[in-house]
Amino acid sequence: MTEAWPATTSGSARLPGEPDAIFIVGASRSGTSLMRTILERSDRIAIARENHYLGHLRQGEGARYYFRRAGDPARDDTVRAIVEMIYAGEFQRRSRWREVSTFWRWLVDNVPRDEMERRLLAAERSERGLFVCFLRAYADRLGRPIMGEKTPPHLAYVDTLLEWFPDSRIVHMLRDPRAVYVSDVRRRRNKLRRPYSWLARVPGMLALVILVQTSLVWRGAVRRHFDYQVKYPDRYRLIRFEDLVRQPLETLRGLYTFLGVAMPPDPIAVKVVSQGFRGGEPGLDAAAADRWREHISPVSRRLLELLLRGPMRRMGYLDRSSVS
Repeated sequence: MTEAWPATTSGSARLPGEPDAIFIVGASRSGTSLMRTILERSDRIAIARENHYLGHLRQGEGARYYFRRAGDPARDDTVRAIVEMIYAGEFQRRSRWREVSTFWRWLVDNVPRDEMERRLLAAERSERGLFVCFLRAYADRLGRPIMGEKTPPHLAYVDTLLEWFPDSRIVHMLRDPRAVYVSDVRRRRNKLRRPYSWLARVPGMLALVILVQTSLVWRGAVRRHFDYQVKYPDRYRLIRFEDLVRQPLETLRGLYTFLGVAMPPDPIAVKVVSQGFRGGEPGLDAAAADRWREHISPVSRRLLELLLRGPMRRMGYLDRSSVS
């Protein structure tokens, strides 16, 4: 059933200095959902759920690559085919390896099909134009001027995001890779899906694959951080998860200044959003910064510290005496 949200068209106007969009990126399990929840405490900001529009860990799993199969977006019949793909469930069935991203389920449940079709037909007929239209549909439902979205793997597509949205801001969430590993293992074991369900049949294989995956993705995230901070010093900002949960107000004051948006009076009046140990409880979980220590095996910890010794030191997660 469609929720009775106000069907506004553009929300209030942006104020001077406010960005046109905010994008939250980072390695999975690094606090991107928490950051989305916090930023949406502002009545200026609407951060859509994950859509993987530009790409996933595999570029070809991006929504835009599925939509390309419908044809040239300049054609009306292509736009109608894309709408059919989303609302009839075809898009959801295309990927054999993962569930459809949460944004597309939200869209079907909350934006009437005919409204979405009208929006897309009136939009700029390009991949960028379609993306803007989808994000604007979410922001307009909340009646907020600043659109955005949270898709962790879009970290690999920051160049495209900043080309498409010159006035936007990028928030990159980073977390201790040992905590990322523990969180991801717990998530995969609690909700097994292909291909992880297959890996779980072999003792130790699931944890090993996630450890290797964590190492590769996290190393890549750090490499991209140093690249982006040089290329986009005024439009890109790294936030460490540990700083956010330990010193939230200090961290957020700096972040809102970077974003060019006034900080709301109660930015941390949120509930724990992860599927972890305190999910749904009020307030930020400061203990989440170090809880991984209670749940990681000595072997896994040692391997991660050896594989990621250099970037962990550079990001302040390992001192020189920790690994010999």
